[in-house]
Amino acid sequence: MVSLHYFFIFLLLTSSIFVILSQNPVHSVLFLISAFCNASGILFLFNAEFLGLIFIIVYVGAIAVLFLFVVMMLNVKVFSSNNFLYSPLVFLGGFVLMLQIFLVLEKTFSNNNFAETSIAYNFDNYLDNLSSIDVLGQSLYNYYLICFLLAGLILLVAMLGAIVLTLNFSSQRKTELSARQLSRSDNFLAFFKG
Repeated sequence: MVSLHYFFIFLLLTSSIFVILSQNPVHSVLFLISAFCNASGILFLFNAEFLGLIFIIVYVGAIAVLFLFVVMMLNVKVFSSNNFLYSPLVFLGGFVLMLQIFLVLEKTFSNNNFAETSIAYNFDNYLDNLSSIDVLGQSLYNYYLICFLLAGLILLVAMLGAIVLTLNFSSQRKTELSARQLSRSDNFLAFFKG
C-alpha cells in the first residue's frame, strides 16, 4: 500500500513537471489530465472516495477537457523556441515557495503538543460503516433528487450549447476563383521597387 502511494506520488510529480516543460499545448493538457488522475488515485488510497471522484468528474471531465477543447479550437502553433531560458528563475521561485511552506508548517506543528502523545488516533472509532459514497448517494437520491436532476439538465444544455457554437450552419461554401488568381501578374511589385 505504501509503495503504491509512492508510485502515485512519483507519477503526480513527473506529470506536473511535464505540464510546465512540454512545448506542445495539447501534450501539456494531457499531462494535466494525468496529474489529476494520479491525485484522485492518492485520494482513493486514503479512503476519500468522494474527493477522488470529484477530482475525476470535475477536473478531468470538465475543466481539463475544456482546456483541451479550447487549445484545439485555437489551433495554437508550436514554435521551436528555447523555453529553458527562464528555468533557473522557475526553480529558484519553487525553492523559495517550498522553503516558506516548510517554515510555516514547522512553526505550526512545533507549537502543538499532539505530536508528543503516544496514543494512536484511530479514525475507525469515529466513522460509521457506510463509506462516503454510500452516504452521498443516499442523500442525493432521497432528499435532493430534483436538484440532482436539474443539475444534470443544466449540464446537458451547456454541452449542447458548446456543440452548437462549434457547428457551421452556412450552406454557402467559399470557393476559390482559380482564374482570377492565375490572371494576376507581378505589376503590383513595381510600386515597391521605386
